[in-house]
Amino acid sequence: MSQHSAESSAEQSAAAPDAPDGALFTRDGDYFIPTDRARGPWTFDSLHGSPVAALIAYCVEQRLLESGTASTEAGDLRIARQTIDLFRRVPYRPLSVEVLPIREGRRVAVFQSRLSCEGKLLTQATTLCLRANETLGSVGAVHMTEPPLSPDEATPNRVDRIGNRWVSYPGTLEMRHVVPPGGSQPPVVWMRTDARVVAETPLTPAVRAAGIADFVSPFANMQPGRSGYVNADITLHLHRPPVGEWHFLRIVSRGAADGIATAQAVLGDVAGAYGASSAASLINM
Repeated sequence: MSQHSAESSAEQSAAAPDAPDGALFTRDGDYFIPTDRARGPWTFDSLHGSPVAALIAYCVEQRLLESGTASTEAGDLRIARQTIDLFRRVPYRPLSVEVLPIREGRRVAVFQSRLSCEGKLLTQATTLCLRANETLGSVGAVHMTEPPLSPDEATPNRVDRIGNRWVSYPGTLEMRHVVPPGGSQPPVVWMRTDARVVAETPLTPAVRAAGIADFVSPFANMQPGRSGYVNADITLHLHRPPVGEWHFLRIVSRGAADGIATAQAVLGDVAGAYGASSAASLINM
């Protein structure tokens, strides 16, 4: 598709009453081809961080499945932590992802993922996978496990697309505010997405969580009338697999000085907290 036709298609999508749905990428051999749904809000020809995070989690889970020694089912190795360094803009172009095993043990596996475009390294990630054992349960104190006001009781909201000529990834999600971002209180937002990485594969719990972990930065740093911050990393922690479609993100801390901000959030579902996400960000000038 030419740049002119792509821009025309994006403008039509932005004007349409319904936001794009479907998968974030299509497959072409070893390459992942972004769809319009994966676009970011900053520039038309770059991706949002969430589709990038979801793609890397997807590729790691595929590596686990293809190894023949582990799966993503309960009782087997599963993603417990993923840290992504977003040191270059990820363009709206065919992407390749290489997953390299650093350690593959019975209880612990570590992978380094390298996302590239046209031979240039754009993003790298380290993913820690741990073997779950349901018979062990939880030992010690449990904090902040209760979910907030339910999605049905929260205020519906769709990301404001005014000012863009295209629909970015946040505009394809359904969001409901318990405490809206940009105010004096720490935000709490429910989100629901059906964004599979590729159409022919199921949306797994870890990939679904990876697809919202990036929102810790915009929700924590949102200010009326300001351009906000761009995060340079995403870290996701999961102590259990998420359940259901609705997930909440609750900001629990935020600090900023000299144009640098850090933020942490609790992630959960209707059953309570299942993990956390954090980000370090630079103010967008």
